[in-house]
Amino acid sequence: MKVFPRMVALSVALAIVATLGPAAHAATARPSKKIKTVVALTFDDGDSSHPAVARMLEKRGMRGTFYVNTDTVGDEEKLTRRGLAEIARKGHEIGGHTLTHVRLTELTQSEQEGQICDDRRALVAWGYRPTTLAYPFGAVDSDAMAVARRCGYDAARGVGGLKEWGCPACPAGEALRPKNRYDIRTPGSVREDTLLRHMKQQVLNAEKSGGGLVPLVFHRVCDDCGLYSTTPRLLGQFLDWLVTRKPHGTAVRTLQSAVGARYRPLPRQE
Repeated sequence: MKVFPRMVALSVALAIVATLGPAAHAATARPSKKIKTVVALTFDDGDSSHPAVARMLEKRGMRGTFYVNTDTVGDEEKLTRRGLAEIARKGHEIGGHTLTHVRLTELTQSEQEGQICDDRRALVAWGYRPTTLAYPFGAVDSDAMAVARRCGYDAARGVGGLKEWGCPACPAGEALRPKNRYDIRTPGSVREDTLLRHMKQQVLNAEKSGGGLVPLVFHRVCDDCGLYSTTPRLLGQFLDWLVTRKPHGTAVRTLQSAVGARYRPLPRQE
């Protein structure tokens, strides 16, 4: 009987699969859905609630970005050095937020440089490698962007500019490689009156628009603790929902990871 080469090759392939068993089937399985939407969970002001927030993220396999004002670390209701180190040890990003949480647009360029550069120097002296900055109040101008770059930051985050209930005509997400790395847009800050459906909608807006980067801005995470806060329960519900978005091509990343920010040396002090 004549044996055709194609039949021989098929028989060999089937024999290999039978020998390897489930491992071979796993290798040929359909790859997971490509990531199209990246959510960056950012937490401003170095609040004393943030170590607990970091643990909430870790339980769900997530990491966040925590922006601190180094001159206020250790103050009442603020992170301690120990708390900050605990967050960093678990793989969360630590970024700069100026020395004392000032509105940079009200300062001279020289004053901006003191606030941004000296804050970053302190973080580096404490053993961190900050690559991204968050402008306090989202207040940024061309001088502040230039100073952020000069101080060695590779990217910086503002507040606002993406689609939300207060800005329905805004784009749904940033590009994963933002056009302006020194004024990365976000929806407005999460506040005490922000509902779970509002947070979900900000992510869904990006998913429905083809994806992109959605940095979300949180401050305090505690019960009845001010305008710029959310409760642990509400944040937990949102994190649980984010876990379910993975099959839809949505992932949670630090801002540094999301935009590929690299560590740059500190400027030389004159």
